[in-house]
Amino acid sequence: MIVMDEKETDKKAALIEFFKADKFVELAGIKIEEITNEYAVCTAEITPAHLNANGCVQGGMLYTLADFTFAVLENYLHATTVTQCGHINYLRPAFTDKLIATARETERAGHTCLCEVRVTDASGKVCCICNFSGFIKEK
Repeated sequence: MIVMDEKETDKKAALIEFFKADKFVELAGIKIEEITNEYAVCTAEITPAHLNANGCVQGGMLYTLADFTFAVLENYLHATTVTQCGHINYLRPAFTDKLIATARETERAGHTCLCEVRVTDASGKVCCICNFSGFIKEK
C-alpha cells in the first residue's frame, strides 16, 4: 500500500481539478488514472467517434492521449510545464475498446524535461511510443 502525505494528496487533487478545464480531453473521453513521482497513467474508452475510415483508432486520438499523459506527469513533477516538441512512432493499429497511456520522465536539465509515453491497447500491445520535450516555467 502506498501512503501519501496530505501535501501530496492535495497536490494530486489540485492537478486533477486543473485539468478538468481541458474540454478537448473531456470530449475525447480521457481520464487520469494514476499519478506518482515515477509515472502517470491515463486511459480512454474508445467509441465509434474515435475510429478512422479503416476502423481503427485515429492517430490523432493516440497522440492526444499521449500528449495529455505527458502533461499530467510533468505538471505533477514540476511547475507549469508545456510541450515543446512531440514525436510519435506508430507501431500497430489500435483495434480496441480502451487505450492506456503510461508516461515516464527520462531526463531533466534546467527548464527542459524529456518524457517517454507508451500507449497500449486493452490487451497490453504497444500501439505507439511517443517522446516529448517540455518547457518548465518556474513560478
